[in-house]
Amino acid sequence: MKNLIYFLFTALIISILTTGCNYDIERNPYIHKKPNNFYYTNILSQNILSNSSYKCSILNVNFYKRKDLDSKNTAVIAASIKTLNKNNFISKPQNFNLKPLYKIFFTFNNSKMVINVYNQQYISIYPWDGNYSMDYIDMKGLPIALNIYNLCEYIFNNYSSN
Repeated sequence: MKNLIYFLFTALIISILTTGCNYDIERNPYIHKKPNNFYYTNILSQNILSNSSYKCSILNVNFYKRKDLDSKNTAVIAASIKTLNKNNFISKPQNFNLKPLYKIFFTFNNSKMVINVYNQQYISIYPWDGNYSMDYIDMKGLPIALNIYNLCEYIFNNYSSN
């Protein structure tokens, strides 16, 4: 009888330890649903407009090469964000397993935002420590001069700063 109790107790402990914590932020009833598809993009846009001094750098993920962006180049990003409309904001595409080619980091006084650049068509925007899923953006239809992927290519291939 004593061995049976030890066995049941051990089985109970092992089953509790192997299940672990399964925390899914999307299913958590205590976390509110993301208000809209462009939630983080609005925050980034407001931070760019309200802060006169912030740092912006771009990272080439393939070569782990980083360059700081000047105000001329950050103005292109701001103009690109301004030209977006609701149709550009999409849900995460199914079977979307692309790795970003570039990451753009915006460092403000009290927050840090990241833009993942996947290719000429897709980017995503999110804060360093956000509670919701990323804003996925389809850049199709934007002018070539305002495509963030093209800016990244230009920075690393033609622009000689840092």
